[in-house]
Amino acid sequence: METKAKCKFCYRSYVYHPGGATTTLNRHLANCTQYQNKLAKAKAQGTLNFGPDDGNSLVVNPTEYDHEHTRELIAKMIIAHEYSFRMVEHKWFNILMKWMNGNYEFIGRKSIKNECMRVYESEKNQLKRSLKEAESISLTTDLWTSNQNLQYMCLVAHYIDENWVLQCRVLNFIEVDPPHTGIVIAQAVFECMVEWKIEDKVTTITLDNATNNDTAVTNLKAKLLARKNSVFDPNYFHIRCAAHIVNLVVNDGLQPIDNLITCLRNTVKYFKRSPSRMYKFVEVCNNYSVKVGRGLALDVKTRWNSTYKMLDTCIDYKDAFGYYEDVDTSYVWKPSDSDWVLFGKIRPILGTMAEATTAFSGSLYPTANCFYPYIVKVKRALIGAQQSRDTYLMSMAAAMLEKFDKYWEEKNNVMVIATILDPRFKMRYIKWCFAQIFDPVRCEIEINDINQELERLYNKYEILNRQKMGDNGMNRQSTIASLDTTSSMASIASDFQSFLQSIVTESSKSELLIYLDEPNEPIDNKHFNLLRYWNVNCHRFPVVSSLAKRFLAVPVSSVSSECTFSNAGRVIDDYRSSLKPATVQALVCASSWIRGTYEDNNHPLVVGDDEDDVESIEFPKCMVSSN
Repeated sequence: METKAKCKFCYRSYVYHPGGATTTLNRHLANCTQYQNKLAKAKAQGTLNFGPDDGNSLVVNPTEYDHEHTRELIAKMIIAHEYSFRMVEHKWFNILMKWMNGNYEFIGRKSIKNECMRVYESEKNQLKRSLKEAESISLTTDLWTSNQNLQYMCLVAHYIDENWVLQCRVLNFIEVDPPHTGIVIAQAVFECMVEWKIEDKVTTITLDNATNNDTAVTNLKAKLLARKNSVFDPNYFHIRCAAHIVNLVVNDGLQPIDNLITCLRNTVKYFKRSPSRMYKFVEVCNNYSVKVGRGLALDVKTRWNSTYKMLDTCIDYKDAFGYYEDVDTSYVWKPSDSDWVLFGKIRPILGTMAEATTAFSGSLYPTANCFYPYIVKVKRALIGAQQSRDTYLMSMAAAMLEKFDKYWEEKNNVMVIATILDPRFKMRYIKWCFAQIFDPVRCEIEINDINQELERLYNKYEILNRQKMGDNGMNRQSTIASLDTTSSMASIASDFQSFLQSIVTESSKSELLIYLDEPNEPIDNKHFNLLRYWNVNCHRFPVVSSLAKRFLAVPVSSVSSECTFSNAGRVIDDYRSSLKPATVQALVCASSWIRGTYEDNNHPLVVGDDEDDVESIEFPKCMVSSN
């Protein structure tokens, strides 16, 4: 069983087997520059000891103080936590550091800024080496306006490394001069790709649905096709942000109940401003036997799924709002009965879409394999509403389906293929889904198309895999032939080897069919780790695992870019708005690289928690308990 540990000199994670921990540790230390530097210092000034706990913790003799290393750690702390450079000049910070070690030397804000830039360059070189080993890379990008009134473009890379760990790194955070046309965006993205030397590794780019992004994709496709890279496939290149599309579609469903949303938002704010009103509302609930459970919720206007949570929370008190109106003449936001009836009709549809939005906006940047189960659930809900007898539901569902299909009219089966490469779903799930959303004739056509596409992809990657292994095979054959050229066994072995090569392609079942025929992994297994499955089975399915490494790294939304903008907003706050764009890029990018080094991404991909999108307004506990 593999275990991860961190080197206390370079602060990088490395994987080792407990049985061979000492060997793995020594191998790592042999390549650790910082360890070698400290070893040289230890010979002249002190000693370097191994910790007594597990043989893998490295401890420097506490009598030895390395100010250079301390300054680097402080720089990484400032970068990772968006602290001010001036923090190192604060009186009590220096008192603390002096108390920790009397040899600590004062560091000025200019010195620590220079150290941060040095850390940025060092981390950048390490990331370049990591990207060099990546087989394929998926990108996301977006534009953002800072409080400096400058436009920044964020470019984020997603890839699965050699240890089958999903990695997400901000490559660039650069200022882009207006106008932000598709040509300008495409050129900026391509220049970043060339800078990082990944132009032959990029397979997809995920963008929102702005018109200039469509132009940018067309331009980027042309640039990448001109390189004549056999791995690049233009049919899979453009991925539309699923969270953005669901948001556009759901807006049509929210428009008819806009009055209800406004009334409830004002109601929650009204109670929030006055504890006495809250007590009075709970008292009204008690008097009219309305069960008081969870409190109310106030939404964030820019996140529609938080609006759904507000609606879903308030529906339990729809009668109580009417009773409260009778005892408080200042309360004028009681929702009408017709609004509640309308919300009751579309509530299941909105609930399904809220669930999908939450999944697509997860903090772990969900990849393409989790897209299809959620989006099929949304489409089934809309089809069910369209087939109902309610006139309003039929018209609303028709309008939402039209917009739903509009943004995915360009056929791109990345999400379908990624779902098939998830052993919990495979082709069986796709057949079941198609039967739910298509008529029998269309279902058969779509399944045949997917089978043909899978076979084409498999054959392509099988050839690439043979080319990759070809040199190794030739080397092995030459080694075998040189063992005993005078023996008659050499001739027999050579003839038999030729025979084996001639029947390699005659296997009754391809690797892909073997994978698809095996039973599905339990879909309800909460401990299932998709990437760990492929790490274990990549030797059984070398070609299919290459497909998995490509398609399972595709982000389904541009959430990673949005999160970067949130981090950048803290970096460029009102007190640091004079930072130069080059400094901003260094701080934002290095923060992503340092955080990524310490985070353990080798865990099950789960949806994120968006509780921060909703402000909970709790009822007084004493009144609730009496109820």
